[in-house]
Amino acid sequence: MLNVEYLFYLNKYGGSVIAEEQWKTLELKASARLQQFTFNRLGKTEWPEKAQFAACEMAEALYSLEKISGKTSESTDGYSVTYDRSETTDAMLYKIASVYLSDTGLMSMEVYDDYEY
Repeated sequence: MLNVEYLFYLNKYGGSVIAEEQWKTLELKASARLQQFTFNRLGKTEWPEKAQFAACEMAEALYSLEKISGKTSESTDGYSVTYDRSETTDAMLYKIASVYLSDTGLMSMEVYDDYEY
């Protein structure tokens, strides 16, 4: 089961970059990183909408990175583009996640002492 369904990506997030056949792989990668960034606080239940939006944008970022796959520059008919790869993938994805989740406590490194053993 996906944490973010393709229909959410299309209809609520308004995505159009990723084709349905590519969605599952990219969503799984984005979700795994989002779980890591939130210290697995999202769990296996339905994710909050903010987390789903973060996963959508992260999946699009991963899609873009896979498209350029190692290119540092590109030139076509006099039009030149250079890609800045100085930021790591994880750092870029963390920034995206923090835009959506910074006010939720999900990404907090605070340790709660109310866990019963």
